[in-house]
Amino acid sequence: MVLFYLFGTVAVVASLLVVLQRNPMHSVLLLIVSFAALAGLYILLDSPFAAVIQIIIYAGAIMVLFLFVVMLLNAHKE
Repeated sequence: MVLFYLFGTVAVVASLLVVLQRNPMHSVLLLIVSFAALAGLYILLDSPFAAVIQIIIYAGAIMVLFLFVVMLLNAHKE
């Protein structure tokens, strides 16, 4: 029960910080943290397949693609 609240809190805080960050690189990294917390919630809900898919597809592939796009754009502060 404690882990459920811990993962839930981490997911909500990381998701809020994704929106509030000014640096796009930090925003992408916080989104990966949010996806990892959601995978932890899936594990606690006895759904290991959904947790593995969450990590492999979203955090592993899509977020790495976002990270490369942000790095290639080289977005500077104005």
